[in-house]
Amino acid sequence: MKISHEFRKEIMKFFEESKLNMCYQCGKCSSFCPVFWLYPEKFNPRKIIEMASIGIEEVIRKPDIWRCTTCYECVENCPQKVSFVELIYALRNLSIKKGFAPKEAIDEFESIKKYGFIMTATDRIKKVRETLGIDSDIEDKKELIEKILAKTGGEK
Repeated sequence: MKISHEFRKEIMKFFEESKLNMCYQCGKCSSFCPVFWLYPEKFNPRKIIEMASIGIEEVIRKPDIWRCTTCYECVENCPQKVSFVELIYALRNLSIKKGFAPKEAIDEFESIKKYGFIMTATDRIKKVRETLGIDSDIEDKKELIEKILAKTGGEK
């Protein structure tokens, strides 16, 4: 594992450095994490924070960052109020930007760019919505998504 100060700087573009520096590795994030309970060898929030805080770029190449369910148990129980979920989003963004994201994540992103949704509404979905008294015309979000992506640079 190689430490990269440049990679750490990249993380700080998405995540406030002071928040990351507040972590003193107590492990509460891991102890409350439902994914860690099930797969401690595959997902450890404490280790992800440690790798990010010292600038180990390998953290965005591993599938671990995609295992977080963003349930916020870690954030609610952190004595330092480090937002691990925000860090996960930052690492996922960097992973996508550098081409390390899993194919499924890229496919979802491309679908959102193309349709405004991960999955377009099928005739069956529209019929169920109609049966439930919910407007079956699902508003097209493509224009809104295009504006957001243009402003944030996400279209690249």
